[in-house]
Amino acid sequence: MSIKGILEAVKGCQKEEIRMDVIANNLANSAVPGFKRDRVSFQNFLTQAISASLVRIKVDMAQGDLRFTGNQLDLAINGPGFFKVNTPDGIRYTRKGNFNLDAAGNLVTSEGYSVLGKGGAINIGKGMVSVDEVGRILVDGEEVDQVDIVTFTDPSGLIKTGEALFKKPEALEEEAIGPETAIRQGYIEGSNVNVAEEMVQMIHSLRAFESYQRALKTLDHLDNKATNEVARLR
Repeated sequence: MSIKGILEAVKGCQKEEIRMDVIANNLANSAVPGFKRDRVSFQNFLTQAISASLVRIKVDMAQGDLRFTGNQLDLAINGPGFFKVNTPDGIRYTRKGNFNLDAAGNLVTSEGYSVLGKGGAINIGKGMVSVDEVGRILVDGEEVDQVDIVTFTDPSGLIKTGEALFKKPEALEEEAIGPETAIRQGYIEGSNVNVAEEMVQMIHSLRAFESYQRALKTLDHLDNKATNEVARLR
């Protein structure tokens, strides 16, 4: 019996394992502000002897729902764009806008990374903070800086680095945001994970995995049966 059927069933199991890992990660981060879900696809192509699959995992950059918090340091981007933050590994980009102040009065992410303004790190100090739609920051009515928000022609080219952060490859250039983008103070953007949809996909993936497993068992049984029959004929 040809081994092709067994190989295809094994590859099918591997595909569904990858899909399940992606779905599980999406669900685990469904409550993280600004998190962008991953989507997995498989492209089939032919090699010299057997078919093969190329796994593609792409980030879905669709905007999540904006949720009102009333916190004056919470900022959400309505439209295309990313906040720039300074991390130990360099500049990173994020939509996660639940910010805080560090001991020196600088605006930082929940992980403690500096949020960047047009003049570098944003020092707010103490006072009533107001942020307008273009990101200008006023403390007690006096402008102190402007949040540095950028976008990209193809944001799907950004690379996830964890903590809802992205880094850009060298070939990808920052661009200024357009008039369709507005900052909303007192809001945060939720993840774009649809929990119900992910659960449905998980069930479908689990059933597919079980089907491939049953196919493997059937093929193995037929293979053993064929081998035994050939042995008796001898």
